[in-house]
Amino acid sequence: MRKRLIPKSVLTPVVKFAYNLFRYALLAGVSYLAIFPIIKMLSASLTESEAFYNSGTNFIPPVATFQNFIHSMQYFKFFDYAKVTGLITITCTICTVFVSSLVGYGIGRYKFKGRNLVYACVLFTIIMPIQTAQLPLTYYYRWFDLFGIGKIIGLFTGEAVTINILHSLARFILPAVLGVGLRAGIFIFLFQSFFSGMPKDLEEAAKIDGCNPFKIYWKVMIPNIIPVLVTVTLLSIIYYWNDSLIVDMAKLDMGSALMPQVESLVEMNIGASQMDLMQRKVEYYAILITSVTPLILVFMFGQKYFVECMDRSGSKG
Repeated sequence: MRKRLIPKSVLTPVVKFAYNLFRYALLAGVSYLAIFPIIKMLSASLTESEAFYNSGTNFIPPVATFQNFIHSMQYFKFFDYAKVTGLITITCTICTVFVSSLVGYGIGRYKFKGRNLVYACVLFTIIMPIQTAQLPLTYYYRWFDLFGIGKIIGLFTGEAVTINILHSLARFILPAVLGVGLRAGIFIFLFQSFFSGMPKDLEEAAKIDGCNPFKIYWKVMIPNIIPVLVTVTLLSIIYYWNDSLIVDMAKLDMGSALMPQVESLVEMNIGASQMDLMQRKVEYYAILITSVTPLILVFMFGQKYFVECMDRSGSKG
């Protein structure tokens, strides 16, 4: 046999080192692409308008200043908008997480007639773009008949009983309670995957102790899926906080939501002078950083469970 030019004992550490180097380089590159927009916005928000348009100081500000944040808050009512968005986010997230976990538990742990149909409907909500349902939903919310009860009453009174929930918080809570909130189909799918992979011994032991199906779900299953529970909560908060389509169409009576107002700031640049454009640009970045800061803080607290959920998503039992 022909002898190796390089001994195997030397080649193996070199290959491992090259593989690890490639893996860390790839990870660093992907991480940079992910956090570059935030770094760019943060750098611009801390830079004076004149220095921002200087190519030599476009990334790192020569002197950090918080004046952009102070000036932007004088005309952008962040806390008023954030209060409305926060109310929608918190209430809808609680409803979405609870209902999605309950539906996922039923699909994942029980076999019943129509189970495949329910699962197909869940998948359909994932596939169907939410924009396609906005027009009929707007009509339905404007003349909401309490799921047909108002029409039945109208058979006796001559006029259907309807209420207008188009501009109220109920427009968001109702879909969340019925399991069709923002990205609820994805959440149901996640819960179903985790519930179906849990050992049956836990359920059998709970039945011996006298637990009914809901107690098994609440006291046995839920404590064992904390990572996915936190992950779904985190994702739901992000989706509702960043939503601009539905809240912009709703025109809520209690005030304006955050993201539609952030997007409307772009229209303020029309007809502005060059100096005003420079100043508004850096102030716009300051508003963007302020708007995403709550999401960054939420993700920092929940990232441990998010990583654990992603790590366990491919395992069973």
